[in-house]
Amino acid sequence: MQAGVGILKDELHRQLSAAGYRVAILDQTSYDTIWAQEIAEVGGIYDGATGELRRPQFVQALGHLVQRVSSETKATLVMRPHLVLRPAELSGVSAVWDGQQRRSNVSGAGDSSFHHDGTTLGLSVGLRMFASSGEFVMSTHGGVSLPYKLNLHTNRNEVRTDLFTESREMADGVSLALSPLLQK
Repeated sequence: MQAGVGILKDELHRQLSAAGYRVAILDQTSYDTIWAQEIAEVGGIYDGATGELRRPQFVQALGHLVQRVSSETKATLVMRPHLVLRPAELSGVSAVWDGQQRRSNVSGAGDSSFHHDGTTLGLSVGLRMFASSGEFVMSTHGGVSLPYKLNLHTNRNEVRTDLFTESREMADGVSLALSPLLQK
């Protein structure tokens, strides 16, 4: 999914700018440096004995990261975008999840109208939004694409080789994820 992160950030920048927002994107190296400093400041975010996430320390480190980024960029809202696999409901020839409906990808069905019901995983844009104070504001998701293709010859799901080649898919997912923020 790492290949899609740059596409996600570019599309997020494009849509927010088009909506009239001033957008600053923190480069990965700066983010990693600030995040490591904030983690060290709270004494780590994982328990040394169990490896469990120390949620209060994680929240504190994240809040401080948001405050630093807000202070340096003069941002009033900080977004933490990510790509995530989320449950999708299959019905007939398509899947529905996070405001998106896409035709399921099947090979070996002959006429490509293979019908099936159940669940699969859909790839979504996730946005976590924070106020400049570091306080959590909201979390949204928007469906991007179905990352797997069902191969009926092998009876297995295969990762699509054309994942992230359709810019429209990412644009749709970003638009869906931004919709609660951009509603007027």
